[in-house]
Amino acid sequence: MQIDVVDSRLSFDGRVIFDSFTASFPTGRVTALVGPSGSGKSSLLSAMAGFQKLDSGAIHWSPGDGSRTPPVPTSVSWIPQGSNAIGIRTALDNVLIGPLAEGKSLAQAVETSVSALWEVGLEHAAHRRARTLSGGELQRMCFARALASDKPLIFADEPSSSLDADNTERLAELIHALRARATIVVATHDPLLISAAEYQVHMRSGHPLAA
Repeated sequence: MQIDVVDSRLSFDGRVIFDSFTASFPTGRVTALVGPSGSGKSSLLSAMAGFQKLDSGAIHWSPGDGSRTPPVPTSVSWIPQGSNAIGIRTALDNVLIGPLAEGKSLAQAVETSVSALWEVGLEHAAHRRARTLSGGELQRMCFARALASDKPLIFADEPSSSLDADNTERLAELIHALRARATIVVATHDPLLISAAEYQVHMRSGHPLAA
């Protein structure tokens, strides 16, 4: 699923977040949405997911058949800053939320969730309560939940904000390995995640530079 942002503007309470923003996020790749805190990364990511309405401009999704659609929030797996985990429940329970919300039967959801935990290297922690997991493990659990949901887009908002360098490097390797499963956009200013991305879109004072 390719995402095209065309001449877009967004403001809050009279403050312009970005303006005349145009960029493309290619399908089947990891794209880093790069910029310092306050540059509008999270707001743009939210608009690309269909959670936030633009003041002007357009955002198109292109599934590869020549058609274009507006953003559909239910087709996005969103990974927020922090884990958003239910601490008292196990890692498996937390991952199950994704496929169950998509309408899978319990048996299907368990099978999909166990497979996703294996894929992110958390099979050993499936029955541990989320509150006992490390920060790096919690982020991998969130990616497992996204994989178990089997949506075409994964958006991650500053996923390394609470991680040390070693866990960030492991997360970067994981994200790179998952690129065949979905189009992945990571809003970040972390050099490790930026260097691991195949494509970059830079935000500077509301103006994009692709590199």
